[in-house]
Amino acid sequence: MIGWLRRLLGQDRPPPHPVPAWEPEPPPPVPAWEPKPQPPQQRSEAETDAVEAALNGLIAAGLRLGPHYEGMDRRAVARAMAEHPEFAVGDGNETLPLTEHSSDALSIAILWSYRALADAIEDEFANAAIFEDHCYDGADEETYRALFARLIDLAGAWTGRGVTISRVPGLGAYGHGFRVAFETQPPIPPLTFPADKNFDWSLLDQLDASRPAAETRRFRVAADGGAGLVLFLDDTEARAIAARLGWGPDDL
Repeated sequence: MIGWLRRLLGQDRPPPHPVPAWEPEPPPPVPAWEPKPQPPQQRSEAETDAVEAALNGLIAAGLRLGPHYEGMDRRAVARAMAEHPEFAVGDGNETLPLTEHSSDALSIAILWSYRALADAIEDEFANAAIFEDHCYDGADEETYRALFARLIDLAGAWTGRGVTISRVPGLGAYGHGFRVAFETQPPIPPLTFPADKNFDWSLLDQLDASRPAAETRRFRVAADGGAGLVLFLDDTEARAIAARLGWGPDDL
C-alpha cells in the first residue's frame, strides 16, 4: 500500500533530465568583402582624342611608357586609359565629358594613376609610379623591402638593386623602426628610420645623394595625403612635365 501511494504521489519517479541552457546559434560567417569589378567607361572618339593629345604632350616632355603597354600603339594606350573606371575620378569634373576637361586636368589624370593602384600595375610607366603612402603604421619588413626595391628599379641608375630590411627596436612613437640595406653599385649607405603612419618621402633625398656621378636625373615626389607620385627625371624633363600639369617650374 505504501509503495502504491508513493508511486501515485510521484515520489518514486526518476528525477527529470536536466534541460540544457539555451544558447543562440552562431551567426553564419560573413564572406570577406571584395570590390566588384567596374565596367569600362564609355568614351567617344573625341574624348579619346583629348586623352591622346595630353599623353603625347607628357611623352614629349619626358614621360616614358612602361612594359604594361608593350605592343600597343599610342591610340590604344590613350583609349585604355580613358576607359578605365578610375580615370579622371574625383577631380570635381568627373561627370563632364573628357572633351570638357582641360589639358592640365587630363595630364594629371594620366600621371596620377589610380588605375595602377586599383589594378596593382607596377610597370605602367618606365620613369614614374604611384604609391599608397599612408597607413604605414602596420607595415612590416616585406612592405618596405618591396617599396624600396621598386624605387631603385624605377630609377634604373644603380646596378645590383638588392634590398634587405631589418626591424630596429626602440625608435619613434611606435617603438620600432627599420634599417634598409642596399646591394648596389655605386653603393647606397643604409637608411634607418622610425615607423610612422605615413611614408617619409624625404628618405629619397638620401638615395639621390648616392646616384652615379654622371646621373643628372633624380627623384621627384608629389603627394596628396593618400598617394605619392614618384618620378625620376632631370631638371629639363621635370620643368616640362610640371608645365603640362599646370604646375610651377619648381613644383617637381
